[in-house]
Amino acid sequence: MKGTLKSRLALMFVLVCLTALLFVGIVEAKTYTLYYVPHAGAGDPFWATQKLGWDSACKQLGVEGIFVAPIKFSVTEQVDMLESAISAKPDGIATTISSDVAFSAPLERAKGLGIPVVAVNVEDYEPPYVPYLAYIGQDEFVVGETLANRILKDFTPKRAVIGIHQPGLTCLEVRAQGIIDVFKEKGIPVEKIDITPEPTQGIEILKSYIKKHPDTEVIFTLGPLGAHPAIDLVNEENLKGKVRLGTCDVSEKILDSIKEGDMIAAIAQQPFMQGYLAAVWLYLNLEYGFIPPPKMKTGPAVIDINNIDSAVLQVEKTGSI
Repeated sequence: MKGTLKSRLALMFVLVCLTALLFVGIVEAKTYTLYYVPHAGAGDPFWATQKLGWDSACKQLGVEGIFVAPIKFSVTEQVDMLESAISAKPDGIATTISSDVAFSAPLERAKGLGIPVVAVNVEDYEPPYVPYLAYIGQDEFVVGETLANRILKDFTPKRAVIGIHQPGLTCLEVRAQGIIDVFKEKGIPVEKIDITPEPTQGIEILKSYIKKHPDTEVIFTLGPLGAHPAIDLVNEENLKGKVRLGTCDVSEKILDSIKEGDMIAAIAQQPFMQGYLAAVWLYLNLEYGFIPPPKMKTGPAVIDINNIDSAVLQVEKTGSI
């Protein structure tokens, strides 16, 4: 009996010691603070998915993840937010390089403070290149080329128009240029027009263009904020079979349009993965000194009627792909 009591007391003592050690370990463990400062916020379905990936990774890693972004696209506002994030002296920062010139000074300051930075979704295209550890995303010029060539697999349109919902945003401008280069090489007239990020304005602008150019057979858009108005236009103006669509990024509405035959294809870059990997690679660099590959591609992947079933689960789980 005494032996049993002694054994129990010894076990209790060991458990108390282990608990104390675990508590000390938790208290002493470093909690990293990471910022993500993209050029658009969670009001855009695409960026809501990015935020979901970022938040999921930060929660799993046990780090504090702060996501701040302009409500509407604004390089000035994004840079101001980035400067504020740097001034907070976090352990790491993720950001999109939404301008060829505006990010050099702040990222040089981050480098001087020893804050590692990863670029996500939009990389730096023009030298002198700004300092960051790695880029997570896709080659946007290849995206435009890929989408244009996928449309041409179905048919050769008489005319095409590219609706850009955030003019001046580097990644969208580069996508558009990829489309333009492919179509111009084929001798197909193509124009780029500002459709704004406002759906009602986008519909009216595209409607006016189609009225002025009735030979337009393809509308390209560069993200869900442009694609959704284009889909509505085709339905509301009885343009089914007359005007086909192609876009970048994927939402449930875009998948439905592919199923209905209005949207030929969409290019997926997997925004959940971009947000998720941004947190993971900052953590791995800080905790273990791992150096990420210079470029980690998350796309482009063509989503069309031939493989649409494989895209449904990802949209259901994350909101877009």
